[in-house]
Amino acid sequence: MFAAFIACLLQACHSRTDSASGGEGDTTNITADTAKHAEIIIDKNDSKFVTDIAEACIAEIKVGNMAKQKGHDKRIKNFGAMMIKDLTKGKTKLATLAKTKKIALPDSISTDDQKEIDDLAKKSGKDFDSAYLNKTRADHKKALELFQNAAAHAYDKDIKSFAGKNMPNLKRHLDAIDAIQGSMK
Repeated sequence: MFAAFIACLLQACHSRTDSASGGEGDTTNITADTAKHAEIIIDKNDSKFVTDIAEACIAEIKVGNMAKQKGHDKRIKNFGAMMIKDLTKGKTKLATLAKTKKIALPDSISTDDQKEIDDLAKKSGKDFDSAYLNKTRADHKKALELFQNAAAHAYDKDIKSFAGKNMPNLKRHLDAIDAIQGSMK
């Protein structure tokens, strides 16, 4: 009797699936429709990481351009050029990631960041070089902490992967800053 009950139950489920999907055993229409209308939900911390890094890229590209133009030491000019190249490339990858996750990226920087950039722009010569390295080092240390946190704790696997893959670049930049600062003393 129990076997007859299970057989009837399975038949009823099978019949419901057939009528809901438009064909015998065909569930692809339901799956395709569901996937088409599914929303991507991103954790607020993951989203904040992406937008914070995008804003940091904008700021660092501005500062890199300034270093390239105003740098007193050739190493500062070269480092500024490297920062522009690396961060433009990184920002492009970040924009692609943000687009797939439907995260709107900022197109400007905060007033606090702009004030720091304006203060840096007032400096020249060796004072500029020193202030630029100090600012860039502090910004990179802060960014490295954000990347480490995202690589360890991001909910979204693609954001976590992006953070992990880009940490070596931040470390390489910090090493270059330390080398330039060490040679300027």
